Amino acid sequence: MKAIFLTCLTVILLMVHNPSQAQYESGTKNWLVGGSLSGTFANAFISSQTGHVQNLNIYFKSGKFRANKVSKGWLADYTLMWNESGNNFKYGTHSIGAGYFINKFQPLNKNIGLYAEAIGMGKYLIARSSQGYKNDGWGASILANVGLRYHFKSKLFLDCSANIGSVNYQSTDLQVKNWETFSVGLSPTIGSFKIAIGKTL
Repeated sequence: MKAIFLTCLTVILLMVHNPSQAQYESGTKNWLVGGSLSGTFANAFISSQTGHVQNLNIYFKSGKFRANKVSKGWLADYTLMWNESGNNFKYGTHSIGAGYFINKFQPLNKNIGLYAEAIGMGKYLIARSSQGYKNDGWGASILANVGLRYHFKSKLFLDCSANIGSVNYQSTDLQVKNWETFSVGLSPTIGSFKIAIGKTL
């Protein structure tokens, strides 16, 4: 998936001509809804039995362009992570988040533009397992993304984006213990590839 995304970017860079500013004028509002679906398979579970992890993400963004082709706004985000192993262990996590984003666009032609994005987001976590324990808590993330926007009609567009870096903090309560995790990621991941459809208002 990452290779396909990079190939598309390369092809588009070869098509650069006559940049248009119309979609990026100061005061222009837009919204978009999108998401991603990814999964992994592994043999690292008990007794080497095969298991899998699936992630479903859905998000909504509403933004407004400022000067210099910069768009700022807010977002709402929901992620479901579902983990199953071969020994009938099932674990699900619901993550409900909200935050703020800033995008900087570089138009390539009248329909296509590249952008860099920074997101700050807080989230509430609800987790349950088939063995009956609860693992709830909260988290915060700072994300760096790159993306491609294609205006296929005067007010409609498609977004494709991928994460290139992240800082995450998470605090959860597991029965009588409090668990804290902190992570930093500095490389693209296949599961971070997202597609969205949006509209200019």
